[in-house]
Amino acid sequence: MYFVDMNNLKAKLNYFDQTLAYVEGASFQSDLAKFGLERITQVLIESILDVGNMMIDGFLMRDPGSYVDIILILVDEKVIPNEELEAYQSLIHLRKMLVKEYDQVDHEEINTLLIAHLSIYKQFSTRIRTYLANEMGVANTFSTK
Repeated sequence: MYFVDMNNLKAKLNYFDQTLAYVEGASFQSDLAKFGLERITQVLIESILDVGNMMIDGFLMRDPGSYVDIILILVDEKVIPNEELEAYQSLIHLRKMLVKEYDQVDHEEINTLLIAHLSIYKQFSTRIRTYLANEMGVANTFSTK
């Protein structure tokens, strides 16, 4: 067992929120903007996975077997509502395209997905912070050092 750095978790949530803010109102038409869209999406995905893993480790939840399983655990543990599961699964599924199929990225698919679920993704940090506020009395391995 190891302790989860609460300051690191909060920093990742803040970076997630800052990165997500670039999506709203952006057009991503130029080649450079498309590269930006790829980076934004990858940061969002990695932030969700990192924070999810920290929550799982910090509250001693079951071990995930895959990236999507991280989201399933957060839903099972009532960190994220079940109604939002598909939005997060869809985003996580983009990881393979961005990391392994980077020469065949479908920017329209990414942009459409981000816009369609933007209101859900905007709630991610709030959902994590709310869960933390409500559950910190439960046995956990979070540290602020």
